[in-house]
Amino acid sequence: MRVSILPIVLLLGLALTPSVSSCLPLAAVAAGGTAESPAAVASLRGMGPAGMQELLDLEKSDPALSRSPGFQAALDAVCAQHDCAASHLYWFTDLAAAQAEARKSGKPILSLRLLGRLDEELSCANSRFFRAVLYPDETLAPLLRDRFVLHWQSVRPVPKVTVDFGDGRRLVGTVTGNSIHYVLDPRGRIVDALPGLNGPGAFRRFLKGSATEAGRMAGLSDADFVRELAAFHTARLAELKSTLVDDLRQAGAETPEQAARMTMTTGLWGGIREVPAWRASERSASKSSAELPVLWAVSPDVTHLAPPEVKPSAVADLHFADAKLSPASRRFLLAKAGTWMKLDNEDAAVGRFEGLIAEDTVRNEYLLHSALHTWLAASRKVPDLAAFNEQVYARLFLTPSTDPWLGLAPAELYAVMRPLTP
Repeated sequence: MRVSILPIVLLLGLALTPSVSSCLPLAAVAAGGTAESPAAVASLRGMGPAGMQELLDLEKSDPALSRSPGFQAALDAVCAQHDCAASHLYWFTDLAAAQAEARKSGKPILSLRLLGRLDEELSCANSRFFRAVLYPDETLAPLLRDRFVLHWQSVRPVPKVTVDFGDGRRLVGTVTGNSIHYVLDPRGRIVDALPGLNGPGAFRRFLKGSATEAGRMAGLSDADFVRELAAFHTARLAELKSTLVDDLRQAGAETPEQAARMTMTTGLWGGIREVPAWRASERSASKSSAELPVLWAVSPDVTHLAPPEVKPSAVADLHFADAKLSPASRRFLLAKAGTWMKLDNEDAAVGRFEGLIAEDTVRNEYLLHSALHTWLAASRKVPDLAAFNEQVYARLFLTPSTDPWLGLAPAELYAVMRPLTP
């Protein structure tokens, strides 16, 4: 009996003939900007850091494709970080998945909490500074990649304001919000946390010290973990007080010990439902330099403006080296600024910004981080991460979840602006 092989050939032909896109590497499909790109991006995202590496390998082999908008968008989506091309960092957005990766790799978790989203350009100001100043740094990026599992979570949307000039030009920016980096062991237990924007040098010391401590404590039972946590933060608090006294003495304080006590215990608002947005913005010198002009314009209680609780300028001068930008961070920052403004003196502009970072660093360390050391030193059980973060945003960042308007809604009987709900 003669059997025609044509149906078999046709069947094999249908099964083995690939589509045009399937002949391309997955990274090329993701970067191609076609209808198939979203599925390819999702596949790369599901591969974890290896998916990011496939795109980076494509960038090396095909520079022309890597310069395309499709490539940049695909890389940001796979990394879950806006401007990922500057840092090459992969971020988990699900804490359980990050913990699973941490258990597998033995690495601690660096968990960022922020207003807005890290994969969007207009997240809160401090997180944008992280992307510009910290994550592209040539020494910090490898440290983050090699020693941590990275995770971020949005606390709430970030408020945005638009100024329409009426001639087609508009300014869009954020007006409040702050961020914090937690170091967690693979089980998700808090080891330490660094609030706000800190200089690259200070951030590097925090990462190295907390990674070592997380590794030491990872295998402990909860009871032993709590004892070690309290001892670690008690020691860190004592070191911090001693360092602050020395700094204040060098800065010319007449009573450095008394000034240190006041510095580390002042300005922690507790039990307050609503805090003016400009007061929250004061907590960050670099952020407030951009936000306060807008906040003054929309805050009816601006006449009650008081100076910050801590004036760290003199102390910040002692730590200016910690705020120096790396060459990569400097190039990135100037490139971003150059998209909308012309700087007459780049060195002077960067120097002023580094000065603000230095102020933020000492303010965050001596006022905010000292409060965290105090809270964690008093731990009698493993701190609940969600509850602890709520306390941070309410008492340190002054943006409690109980205030849906984040201090921006006017309290007067009559005002130009009125809050409206959808």
